[in-house]
Amino acid sequence: MQSPDAASFDLQRALPLGVQRNSYDACMKPGMLLFIIAACGSAAPKPAPTVVLAGHVAPDPSRVVWIVGFAQQAKLGAIVQAGDAPVMCADQHDWPAELLGRPVVVAGTLSRHAHPALPIGPDGERSAGTEGDELVLSPGTPPPPGADDDLLAAEHAVFDALAHRDGKALAALTAPGFVLRVTGKPDTDRQTFLAAAVALEGEILSVDGADLVTYRAGDTGIVRGTQIARVRASGQVIEDRGNFLDVFVRRDGRWVMTVALSPRQ
Repeated sequence: MQSPDAASFDLQRALPLGVQRNSYDACMKPGMLLFIIAACGSAAPKPAPTVVLAGHVAPDPSRVVWIVGFAQQAKLGAIVQAGDAPVMCADQHDWPAELLGRPVVVAGTLSRHAHPALPIGPDGERSAGTEGDELVLSPGTPPPPGADDDLLAAEHAVFDALAHRDGKALAALTAPGFVLRVTGKPDTDRQTFLAAAVALEGEILSVDGADLVTYRAGDTGIVRGTQIARVRASGQVIEDRGNFLDVFVRRDGRWVMTVALSPRQ
């Protein structure tokens, strides 16, 4: 018997969508979480990056930030939707079709633009346009990816723990404050995530990744790519591919996952 938490939680990291939609209330693990990775841009040795929530960020044109979120298209251009805080990408006018709606990381300097209130017509109609404060990231384009073997090893360890329903190994790979955020749903905390990972039905044959790309800023690392899960259920083998982006931090000499993002399929 599954616990109520496990039954209501859809773990895309280990189970293909075809099985999820038959066995669980499909919800995926998207949702938006804005993480800012700030670093000094001088020739001197850079200080360790700082990761903060969007609501606590004061725009500073002298600092370079990385924003992790979901690629969305607005009327005025490309944005990264991070929680309830949309960030306009100054030089990214349109997202490529293959990235739209998927988790991305973009870099630049963050500024706040204030727009006056739009006029209201005699019958209460409002003019189209932007008003209020707007966060703008310049240039707002992806940072150069790397090939960090340690980060890739940490991600593959997560794949392996999910494939074997190894709660102990997965606990060691996730930070105490780990969150999984799903659009329109409350955050899934670490305890619920771990309980669901070991309570899944069906025979998990494998969990692996493809097109993995890493980004690293000091003790913060990001892995983005496609997860491939194979499960045998009702005598059939189902393979599903889903995009994901995981944020890791380095603690006590090893990488642990702090945030997991994935779009609704």
